[in-house]
Amino acid sequence: MNGRTTVWQNISFWWKDRFRRLDIFDETLEPKHKKNPFYYMGSLMYITLVIQILVGSILATQYIPTIDSAYKSVTFITESWKWFGFPIGMWLRGIHRYTADALIILAMLRFLRFYFTADYKKPNELSWINTIIFAIITTVFGFSGYVLPMDQRGYWATTIGTTMPTAIDYVPFLGNLKLGSFIQFIARGGTVLNQNTFLRFYALHYILPILVWLAAEAYFYFKRKRRLNLPAIAVVVFSFLVLVLNYFIPAASEAPATPESPPAHILPDWYFLFVYYFLKIFPKINISAIHLSLDSFAVWTFFLVLLLVFIVLMPWIERNPYKTARKRPLWIALGALGVIVFIVTSYRSAIISDNVVLQKDTPYLIGAYILVILVFGLWQRKVYKNEAKKGTMVHKK
Repeated sequence: MNGRTTVWQNISFWWKDRFRRLDIFDETLEPKHKKNPFYYMGSLMYITLVIQILVGSILATQYIPTIDSAYKSVTFITESWKWFGFPIGMWLRGIHRYTADALIILAMLRFLRFYFTADYKKPNELSWINTIIFAIITTVFGFSGYVLPMDQRGYWATTIGTTMPTAIDYVPFLGNLKLGSFIQFIARGGTVLNQNTFLRFYALHYILPILVWLAAEAYFYFKRKRRLNLPAIAVVVFSFLVLVLNYFIPAASEAPATPESPPAHILPDWYFLFVYYFLKIFPKINISAIHLSLDSFAVWTFFLVLLLVFIVLMPWIERNPYKTARKRPLWIALGALGVIVFIVTSYRSAIISDNVVLQKDTPYLIGAYILVILVFGLWQRKVYKNEAKKGTMVHKK
């Protein structure tokens, strides 16, 4: 034996070590930061997930999952379902709606906390990937519930969303297989939204949260980890905010869906406005030399995939050991710019329907990132040089 380890042994060791350190709901990070509310998010996400499942199960007793009756049943729940004169339906629907939004917000804030505190760095790479996956899953929770009220926005937003897989048909070589169209057909259960689509999204919306909860419970049980590690006041404040929002802004449906006439300005929910904005501004790409032609929808889809890959690989892209903000100026600046772009583009996507107007933003977006990379890249390089000098001085001593 020469003592060398194989690639498989290295991968196996890495996986076991990172899995041992995995945090799915901040169950080990939270006790180390008891006074920092940004580390309460994991436990609040777990509580919110449980509330979603319980309240959703109660609402399912009155909901009718058919295209013809869904809107009427949601209207009944919201306006007519009462217990001893108390509008239980309105409150349950509002709690379900706002805890769904809260779950997505908490997942996003937890993702940002990992990024800005550099908690994703070695040896927490697997926790970082888990954070990204859970953020995506929470948006799937929301997206799968879009069509269920069978209102105008939900119907047409689902139509757009289920068109996304067709971008695969524009990939060279793969395009001939029409794999994207096949995935779209499976998702819809047909060529257009129909009763099959409705039942599939209803099943996904109901079953996926339960599966996630069961997986989390299995992990907690076998790893002997506590589920909740936050003060009671955090739960009280969180519950109070949800109830106050529902009291002043109760959940409501838009007009019934009209499959034969799409609205002039289709808007998804708030957490998809950002990606919807880029769908509007991306141009077509034609490269005749390699016979490649991508419509704006395909370009948009590939952009999202590349962005996701870049984010997942952050622990391996930013390989320096520094975690404090003053030693990570470039990455802090890029993260801050990303948050600003998310807010601004979401707002502009909501208020402007003209694609031509939005496309004029492109030079400003590209210029902002070039400026940040140049200015803060030089600053980051200076930090590296200063740290290298300190290391050299310590070594000489």
